[in-house]
Amino acid sequence: MEATTKLPDIGQAVVSNEEIFKTIDISRPLSEYATPEQIARFLISREKTQHVYTGSLQVGGRAVADAMEKYLSSSDYYPSSALKEALKTPLHLYYARESGWKDDLEKYQSKKDHFDLGTFLHMCILEPTKFKRTTVEPKYSLASKEGVEALIAFWIDKIQLLGQCEVEGEIVDVATGFKAVNMAVQEMGLSLDKQDGKKARYNMLKKISGLEAVSEEHSTIINIVRYNYERYGGGIIPKLLTHSKREISLYYTDPVTGIPVRCRPDAMQFEENIGCNTIISVKSTMAESLSKFQYDAAKYQYEVTEAMYQEVASGVTGRDFNCTITIMLQTKPPYGVALLVWNAEDIEIGKYKYHQALQTVKECQDSGLYPGYDAYAEGGNFGLISMKLPDWISKELPPMDVED
Repeated sequence: MEATTKLPDIGQAVVSNEEIFKTIDISRPLSEYATPEQIARFLISREKTQHVYTGSLQVGGRAVADAMEKYLSSSDYYPSSALKEALKTPLHLYYARESGWKDDLEKYQSKKDHFDLGTFLHMCILEPTKFKRTTVEPKYSLASKEGVEALIAFWIDKIQLLGQCEVEGEIVDVATGFKAVNMAVQEMGLSLDKQDGKKARYNMLKKISGLEAVSEEHSTIINIVRYNYERYGGGIIPKLLTHSKREISLYYTDPVTGIPVRCRPDAMQFEENIGCNTIISVKSTMAESLSKFQYDAAKYQYEVTEAMYQEVASGVTGRDFNCTITIMLQTKPPYGVALLVWNAEDIEIGKYKYHQALQTVKECQDSGLYPGYDAYAEGGNFGLISMKLPDWISKELPPMDVED
């Protein structure tokens, strides 16, 4: 079938970012993007940081501190993940969002219910107090009465040492917390003297402690990351994040296409505090070097996400966001961190791709058509695509001497 929706030219793998940049109209002079030097100079000279109220950020859209579940359920708004699918083919967009196929299949896929080191470290970067909120649980068996009782005793001791606990989002004294746990077990119809009731009590004690139970290996890794986090750049990361807005959901309508979009930056920092309005993204990675991380960032088109965040944040808040900083976090030795200020050209390319994706979404919505790879074919060729292998296949093979 002949495709009637034109896919952006950038979808072709043979088009490089350098070639794209030569052909696009940039949104602003590259010199207007913040640089590492400008941020460093401001941090050296600043006297204090300022709190920015969320209400003051609602100018051209909505900025709200809603729960992640509510943000993810706002299905009328397009996130960057859906727009990046549109850059592949309209069919990718249809599969990931419009058809419901992806959601249907994910219902059959098992979800992780074990400790996720990368996710926990990500939270620690944004909330450094979490570095100290871990404990190594002793290895007792939940299958035996003695094992469960030993674990209950362990968590009781931990909570008593903390001197407080958390029940339904409120900090309460130890006695109130223990009473709430016992009542909850009984309300479940379980006996505190039976094995099922003991297990339920154990799980609830862990929950109200506010601590994360980790293995000895993970505890060691967390301590290494904390060391690297605290010493990096002379301690700049906590300074960079002071009075930033963490995980605020932004809802916006693109003024050109009318497509509703949403994003939830890890953090937003403001010119009052670091000299420029900045998107801060935390990325955990298994990359063994900065160059490998940058390769992966290009592979997964992080530039589209970061450019979208800048544009949406600017539109919603009425502030000019002209900087993106990625906090890179290694989840493999040596568990290093890095602060990476995005290049202005890469953000401009990301903006170009972002707007092309929005245009593709708009055309698909208007036409009701979501062609697949046939969108790459020339008109009238019925989906027949000219194929050309990469140039490196033409490199001369080294000679081989079979007899020797």
